[in-house]
Amino acid sequence: MKISSHDIHFVLENPGNQFLKSDPEKNILAGKVQELVELIGRSSVDGELSRSYQQQISDAFRKSASAQKKLAPFQMLDEDKSLSREQLLDGLEKLLAENPIDSKISSENKTTPLQKGVMMILAVILIVAGLSMIIMPAPPSFEIFTVYYFNINDGVTVMDLFSLLIIFGGVLMLVLNFNKK
Repeated sequence: MKISSHDIHFVLENPGNQFLKSDPEKNILAGKVQELVELIGRSSVDGELSRSYQQQISDAFRKSASAQKKLAPFQMLDEDKSLSREQLLDGLEKLLAENPIDSKISSENKTTPLQKGVMMILAVILIVAGLSMIIMPAPPSFEIFTVYYFNINDGVTVMDLFSLLIIFGGVLMLVLNFNKK
């Protein structure tokens, strides 16, 4: 939450503020709510739009409360300074067993388009390199060993199998890069 000097002056000058002066985040929130109430009082809003705004505001408060509720046990463990490292680890293990936290809860850090682009480029480079290793002839000393002969002069070598592994790695990177789950 970005706090401006206007917000601080508004909260400190507001006589109806029921929060303590020592908690600036609650004071700023109270000031913003007061501004919102005044703005709604001055404007004319139809019923459907007002219900939509009410839903958005209640959803925001619900999300804030649920996030705080999920993190509260971990914060209580962190505040206890008398615990040793081993006790902290035991407590953390118990909290993680009781309070499941998965990637959906902590997925605020999603990959950026730049990261996806770089992964896609790397996947394409791996696929092209693997195909070129199969298509281009390699010296006999580099082809090591022939696994399966098509005829007396041609067959599948260990180098071809290695190239297929590189291609499959590139395809896997490409699929995982665009997979939503």
